[in-house]
Order: sequence, then structure tokens, then C-alpha cells
Amino acid sequence: MFYNVENYFDAKLDSSLTYNEFTPDGDLHWTLSKYINKRNSIYKVIKAVGGWNPVTIIGLAEIENKFVLSDLINSTPLVKEKYKIVHFESNDFRGIDVALLYKSDTFILLHSEKIVIRDPKNPDFTTRDILYVKGLLATDTLHVFVNHWTSRYRGYLESEPYRLLASRALMNLTDSICMVNSSANIVLMGDFNDNPNNKSMQLITNSSLCEFDNPKLLSSRSDVAGTLKYKGNWQNYDQFFVANALITGNNGLQCSSSGHIFDAEFLLEVDLQHLGMKTKRTNIGYKYHGGTSDHLPIYIDIISIQ
Repeated sequence: MFYNVENYFDAKLDSSLTYNEFTPDGDLHWTLSKYINKRNSIYKVIKAVGGWNPVTIIGLAEIENKFVLSDLINSTPLVKEKYKIVHFESNDFRGIDVALLYKSDTFILLHSEKIVIRDPKNPDFTTRDILYVKGLLATDTLHVFVNHWTSRYRGYLESEPYRLLASRALMNLTDSICMVNSSANIVLMGDFNDNPNNKSMQLITNSSLCEFDNPKLLSSRSDVAGTLKYKGNWQNYDQFFVANALITGNNGLQCSSSGHIFDAEFLLEVDLQHLGMKTKRTNIGYKYHGGTSDHLPIYIDIISIQ
């Protein structure tokens, strides 16, 4: 599962950051009660996605720190599921990171590290790191990369070079894995801030030694055609890329040929301006709105075939 949870901040002042809007005295007047509501909403989503079979691996974006992750898995009924955390602090100016939760009785962690994205032309550039996690799922090694690439707030053309930087950095890492093992089981997940037809995404599907497939994400609703809605148009920034070995099942694990957008009613609301439905956000501008996120979660099934 992957989910951009949209500004999952605690309500504490962080004196090490200049960005402290998500505090009681900040512009968003973020309080403990709002934080707890956010935490419990995220728990509800994770539980609903898994149903009777709790999600094994959960990639998350826009989390502030390890505390909010620990609180999520220890202060909600998720405590029963034996989740553990992989998280590193990044140099993102707002202090948001990517992270991974995993069921420790199903997935055995072997290695984790953060991959820092650097711009040779601009040494002051900072963004979220790529998170790399390697572990055993069933009896086979699975490589997972969690991504949250540079957003389009600067404008598409102005920000595209930074997403291409991340794409090339990611391809260097996965190519090094596939040079050693051409049948490696690899899953890339994240909010890439690009649609499948954009250059950074095409680089992954067309230029990788691992031969990645970008599984189609299916929605159960006719009025949901992506994972987030911007100015009336659904976008598909949240995606999975799966190495060909996982599609064919050559190496003990097999991935379904398509994934899913989790589009439950409680994550949506009527789009009065553009018609149809839209995601129910936590904040709209500086106003508290009470929703869970501006993104919908995505998930995909992987089974052992041994």
C-alpha cells in the first residue's frame, strides 16, 4: 500500500525548523485534537484497505517525524498488527518525509537507507529523500523504494528537471540491483507528482535494466478517475512500478497485473465547483476541513508462488 497522507504533523513546535505552521500558534492553528483526529483517520484507512488481511507493507508520504508514525501504530488498534517503522529525516524545508511501515511477522527487514537527491547545478536544492528497504517476504527478497518527488508548485516546466533528477537517481539504484540479479523482485511506489505519460515516468518504464511495468490502477467508482483532483481534473501521481520478474513470478513472488485505488466514500465529498466527487482534505487553504488527505491510497497484491 502507498498513501500520501497530506501533512501528517504533530502539534508540537519544532525549534529546529523555520516552518511551524502546524502548531497551535501557527497559521493553520493545528491543535492536539486535530492531530488525533488525523491520526485516527489514517488508522481507519489502513484498516479498511487490509480488511481481514492486514496490509503487509505501507509506504507513506508527507509525515513529519518518527513520533507520528510510532503514535499511529501504538496508540490505535494497529498495535495488534506488530508493525515496525523505517524512517529517516530528510532536508525537506517543511520537514516532511517518506516512511515505511511493515508487519514484522510477515516481512523481515534486511537493510534500509535513504537516497538523497542532489542537483549538481544547485547545491542548495533540497527535497524528500527516496527510501530504500530490502527484506524477506515469504522466503524471497523484495526491494522496495518509497518516493515523494518534487511538487509542481513552481509550475510544471520549472519543476520537471527535479523530478527527472529523482528518476535518474532511482534508475541508477535499480539498475545496480538488476545487474547483479536480473530476476530481482522490485517495487517502486510513491507520489511522483507526474502522470504515467510524463518524461520522468517514461524513463522508468522505457530505460531500466529491470524492465518495469506500471500496473493500471482500478477504481471501483465511475466518478473517480485518479488519486487526486486538481482544478476539476483527476491526476495519477500516485503509482506503482513493478519489475518484470514480479509480474512473471520468476523469483518466488508474483504481483497482480493491476492495482487498486482505494476510493471509499468516507475519503470523498461532492465537488460543488467542478461536479462529480473529490478527495476530502484535512485543510483547504488555512481553514480546517476535517478530511483525511488530498490523495487516495493505492494498493497492489503480491503472493508467494512456491
